Amino acid sequence: MQKAHLFSVDALESRRLLSGSFGDGFHHDGDGGDGGVRPPVLTLPTLPTLPASPGTKTLADYATAQTDLASAQTALTKVQADQTKVKTDAATFATDNLALRKAVSTLLASPTDAIKAAQDKIKADETAERTALKADVAAIHAVYTQDVPAVQTDLKNIWTDLRTRNTTQLATDRAQLTTDLTTLTTDLEAPKAQLLADRKTFETQEQTDRQALQDLINSDPTVAPLYAAVKADQDTYTADLATLQADKMSFITARNLVFTDIMTLKTDIAQNL
Repeated sequence: MQKAHLFSVDALESRRLLSGSFGDGFHHDGDGGDGGVRPPVLTLPTLPTLPASPGTKTLADYATAQTDLASAQTALTKVQADQTKVKTDAATFATDNLALRKAVSTLLASPTDAIKAAQDKIKADETAERTALKADVAAIHAVYTQDVPAVQTDLKNIWTDLRTRNTTQLATDRAQLTTDLTTLTTDLEAPKAQLLADRKTFETQEQTDRQALQDLINSDPTVAPLYAAVKADQDTYTADLATLQADKMSFITARNLVFTDIMTLKTDIAQNL
């Protein structure tokens, strides 16, 4: 049996918010791979120094690289702003969530009559479940008490048959064992099915009543505004995190273009183009 939740706030999202983890799948301090060390994800490369007398192609490619580098810098600035926003979202959530929990604790310390009734209903559900399931388990034990002795007798008889090499009686006792095991299995079907059915019925009822209690708590005037704030905080965080992830991908694309420009420039300079 489970205890009632005080309010519904997505558990995974809450842990992510409180931990300050962006969960974006990017490494923020390094991105090693392919046997080498690549620069940190959120940094930009430096363009190579031009020779004293660069060629026409070198100058043109250098201008292209400068333009692409500026675009990558713009993308990086946006990512950094996104990160700041997500961190702010997490801090806001932590503050609002703490206020919400305090409000719920205060309410439950001095609950309304409706909340008391809902709590009593859940306790009654649990008591009824224990009583019913105890009876179901007792019914199952009764079957074992009734049928197992015959099975044990069959096993003893079979052991005697084997020891005395009485093959004729052995065949008879093995057939009786099969019959008695079938009887045990058949007799267990109904009480086991009843146990499963009762457990499902009570779990459904308790879930309904826990939700009713949760709704009463969340809608209480002392809790409702704070609950709404926390839900809004989560929505804001989710949206801002999605923006951060998209902008990071845009930055990576822009930075990779600069890397390509640098390779072209190095070839230009080496060949004095």
